[in-house]
Amino acid sequence: MDGTDRGACVWFTGRHGAGKSTVARLVADELRERGIPNVLLDEDEPGVRVHLQRDDAGTPLPAIAWLAVLFAERGVIALVSVDAPGRAARDDVRGSIARFVEIYVDSPPEVCGERRGKVASYEEPFAPELRVPSHDRSPAASAAQVVSYLEQAGLLD
Repeated sequence: MDGTDRGACVWFTGRHGAGKSTVARLVADELRERGIPNVLLDEDEPGVRVHLQRDDAGTPLPAIAWLAVLFAERGVIALVSVDAPGRAARDDVRGSIARFVEIYVDSPPEVCGERRGKVASYEEPFAPELRVPSHDRSPAASAAQVVSYLEQAGLLD
C-alpha cells in the first residue's frame, strides 16, 4: 500500500470569517490524538504568510495546493484552510488529488462581517462533500461533524 491509499486533502472552504481555521485546527487536534498523520496548512498561520510564495492576486493558494498534493501523495492527511473565494481554484486542486474532500464551513455573510469587519465576495461550492453550518453551533460540534464524515468516508482507517 503506497501513501496515496492513505493520504487525502481535506479542504475547508467558506467565507472569510466563517470559522474555517478554528474547525480545521480542532479536526487536526483530534486526528493527532488518534495517531493519524496530518498537517494543517492554514493561511492564518504566521509561517504560511511569511514563507510561502504568493501569486499575482496576493494569495499563497498555489503553494498551499502544491504542498497539499505533496503530503497526500505521501500518506498524510492535509487539512487546508485558506481563503479561496473562487470555485475554479478549488476545483483545480480537486483535480490534482485522488482523495479530495471539500468541507463547506457555511456562515451567512452578515455573521462573517460581524466577525471579521468585512464581507468579501465568495462563490459557494456546487457540491461539497460536507456542509458544516458554523454560525449556530460550537466549533467543537462542527469539528465532530467533520471527523464523523471522514470516518464514514473511510479516510481515517
